[in-house]
Amino acid sequence: MRDAFEVKRERIRADLANAREKASQWQARARDFERQLTELENTEILRMVRDVASSPEELRGLLDLIRAAQEPPQTNTIKQEE
Repeated sequence: MRDAFEVKRERIRADLANAREKASQWQARARDFERQLTELENTEILRMVRDVASSPEELRGLLDLIRAAQEPPQTNTIKQEE
């Protein structure tokens, strides 16, 4: 006859296996949602770019301007003696 500890240990092992399986399923679901979100965002970006009636060169120039505006200004870290 099995003792109570052995029965409890088996039940806990079964619960652990179930929990790990569910965790795996939730992680896969989260990755799928992340993929869907990225795909939707990329589609939205493409739609916005296509709505702009300009050449690829003009778009490249605009993106360069945006990048330049986002870069922090260059500061001179060497102090000059007066």
